[in-house]
Amino acid sequence: MKKKLFALGAATVLALGLASCGETENSNVIKLEYSGTASNKAFNESLFEDFKAARRAAGDTHEYQITYVEHGPDLVDSEVQDWVVGPDVYEFASDKITALYEKGALAKISGPNAIFLEENNSELGVDLATFNGEFYAYPYTGDNTYYLQYDKSLISAEDVTSIERIFEVCAEKGLKLGYNLEEAFWGAASLFTFGADYKMTFDEDGAVHSVEADFDSEKGLKAAKALYSIMNNPAWQNAMEAPTPTNGLIGCIAGTWDIATYKEALGDNYACAPMPTITIDGETKNLGAFLGGKLFGVNPQRNQGNPDRLAAAHQLAIFLSGKECQLKRFDDQGVAPCNLEAAKEERVLASPNVKVLVEQAKFAHAQTAVPASFWTAPNTLTAGIKAGTTTLENLQEAMTILNNSIKSSK
Repeated sequence: MKKKLFALGAATVLALGLASCGETENSNVIKLEYSGTASNKAFNESLFEDFKAARRAAGDTHEYQITYVEHGPDLVDSEVQDWVVGPDVYEFASDKITALYEKGALAKISGPNAIFLEENNSELGVDLATFNGEFYAYPYTGDNTYYLQYDKSLISAEDVTSIERIFEVCAEKGLKLGYNLEEAFWGAASLFTFGADYKMTFDEDGAVHSVEADFDSEKGLKAAKALYSIMNNPAWQNAMEAPTPTNGLIGCIAGTWDIATYKEALGDNYACAPMPTITIDGETKNLGAFLGGKLFGVNPQRNQGNPDRLAAAHQLAIFLSGKECQLKRFDDQGVAPCNLEAAKEERVLASPNVKVLVEQAKFAHAQTAVPASFWTAPNTLTAGIKAGTTTLENLQEAMTILNNSIKSSK
């Protein structure tokens, strides 16, 4: 049976004028439930107050009661068991969009809402909000990635541009580079380095119709050679921790979510740089990385038959994904905005981490829907390289197996 997703654009929202729905004894009250992280509850609740003030300033006389439930953006798709009683507006990680669509938990965004989304967000933000050619979410960050974070007292900015030079410095100083290639989020993305990729198509229900991939091509083989080269270098370590004298790391390919931890550990010696380049068979490319973000979903199942509540949920999601809220997140949490105007603010552009993010966005792979086996097939490859059973001689065979596994994903 096909899932029915409730589509409501801004034109409909405005036409409704947030009319009374009679849901409670006090018809002037609109109740919404919001799902977000536990750690950001107080911050998000302060944004709710800003939303209420903005609605009053716009002439809206409704009273908004917004309750907070705690589900991480990476867990909301599994932790919410019944979307009929699920949150009205919720945070989710970009790679969860397929699962949420299949659950009927995403309202389609059309009309002026869609125009607002497309005109006010970065290309990445727009891509993350898109599923099967339509908009289904409101992006509010675009910085979920990883890059080199290092001790600048041990290696120069010039030397971190290529992984070959990083390994040379490591050899000279008896140090290692941390790079968590044995986990698919890192290892799989390295396979994009020379242009190999996958393409997914979906049916109307959001089910995977087909998966095409070319990781068994020359481009994929070069990426596999890069992976093999790194894992067989004595200066490589499968680690994810801030470099200290005790762990012997010069730096680490580390997530943006770990910036605060690394800065605390390194102090004035903290520095960061985009993913370094690697040269294979005479071709030089930056090592591949995923670049994702966080988005707001509007749950149509909670609001079916109640257009007033659904309209208010869209209004809340639009507000929370807007310029001012994105800037407040940057100021409070260091989260890089995907709103075009917010990203141009002087204080945002001055951030070293944002500068790296801008450079990395030029080659990083958008983390949207991924084939089902994409998180397992690369682990088999890296395990074989680590064990020594996958060698340069049989690497093409290993990539053919990997590619077939990805293409068979449903």
